[in-house]
Amino acid sequence: MKRSVITKLGVGILTAALLCGCQTLGRGPSDKELVNTTMADWKAALTARDMDKLMAAYSENYASERGTDKNSVREFMTRVFDEDWMDNIKVNMEDAETTIEGDKAEFGPVEFISDRGTMKIDYTLQKEDGAWRIVGSKRQEQ
Repeated sequence: MKRSVITKLGVGILTAALLCGCQTLGRGPSDKELVNTTMADWKAALTARDMDKLMAAYSENYASERGTDKNSVREFMTRVFDEDWMDNIKVNMEDAETTIEGDKAEFGPVEFISDRGTMKIDYTLQKEDGAWRIVGSKRQEQ
């Protein structure tokens, strides 16, 4: 009899947890949260000068407005890291907004501030195999 009461109590608690929407059974992060995480990881990799993590944020299909591809980004960022250009650059994403339509997202502006001036870039991301990757970028006119 004791065992029956304990079993019923356990089943009752489990049922109540399921009906109340236990946090561990949630839907997971939204696409907007995933895009923002991708860009936060991108910024962290950029400031840490971690080329592998930085390039993981880019799609193999990346193409900028100027026609550069993922390999061009890698070559450029290698030079940036090797020549210590990041020492004088601050990356600001405080004003960046995320908009999503289907499997495409826009994120920006990302502001690059240095002693030479400020540059703002908008990024386009696409959902590929469940992950958001950067597929394009466009420099804002100042």
